[in-house]
Amino acid sequence: MSSGLYGSDEFEALLHEDNVLDGAFECLRRIWTDPDALGDRRLTESEYQTRLLERELEKIYPQLYDDLREQMGSHPITKLDDGCGVIMDALSLREGFRLEQELVDEHDWSVSLSWAPIERLPSETQFICREWFDAQSPSAVSRDDFRFIGDLDVPKLPGTSPEYVWTRHPDQRLEGALKGNYSVEEVEDIYEDVKALLEDIIHESGHDEFLVTSDHGYVNHLGNSPYSLTDEQEEALSSKFSGRFREVANGQAYQLLERAKVIERVREHYMVRGHYKWTKRGATKKIMHGGFSLPECMTPVLQIQTER
Repeated sequence: MSSGLYGSDEFEALLHEDNVLDGAFECLRRIWTDPDALGDRRLTESEYQTRLLERELEKIYPQLYDDLREQMGSHPITKLDDGCGVIMDALSLREGFRLEQELVDEHDWSVSLSWAPIERLPSETQFICREWFDAQSPSAVSRDDFRFIGDLDVPKLPGTSPEYVWTRHPDQRLEGALKGNYSVEEVEDIYEDVKALLEDIIHESGHDEFLVTSDHGYVNHLGNSPYSLTDEQEEALSSKFSGRFREVANGQAYQLLERAKVIERVREHYMVRGHYKWTKRGATKKIMHGGFSLPECMTPVLQIQTER
């Protein structure tokens, strides 16, 4: 019945956690702590299991998305009193689980991983950066305690307490990965570079306590999916959406998709819910964000202490 998505411990968490999303977190841990989960050979299966988990959870717990939306706001990064807060654009729980394991194994650091919902919907940088730093984008933030890193080289950091660092990676690389029917570069290679970037930030910073998180995660449409659309729904989705969210508009297509729970309205935007995808001509992105799903809206929260 679980399709291998959870063992006895994860099932207990789903049944008895006060927050069903904490149980979902443990199920995602089961999928993504496999050391080969991000590798080229295992990635398709790991992503399929992630989609299937969300689909099954919604069936047995219809309030899943309501709960997730209600818990948004007051992200841990907004409560940072000292130390260094590192926001890695589009870092997801996939990478978070692996970072937790490898940073402990390779360094004499104390590392723990939890999760937090994104600050708000849509799961898109511009909206979240505006909430956190009152700017349209991280590169536009002008504060003495903030540094934006657009590439893989670490500049001199602010040296304040707290200090904030926002990296353009991994999102910059993920946007081009797996586009069309070929892989521009492997997701695992992107992960390795992002891990090295994080290690460089930690070594460059004068702090010994770090909170590492992201503004949002992403969906990866690689491979098959348990999410399906009727021809009418796919036509409506492909004709009205170029990405995972758009501004609210009038029309029967939106009503059709809302009734089918393919999209959801939050304030002035419609967002694609779950892992629905549609076919477009040309090279289509497989890795996307801006919608309303667990991998997009559950962000990793790594607490790292470099001195014990």
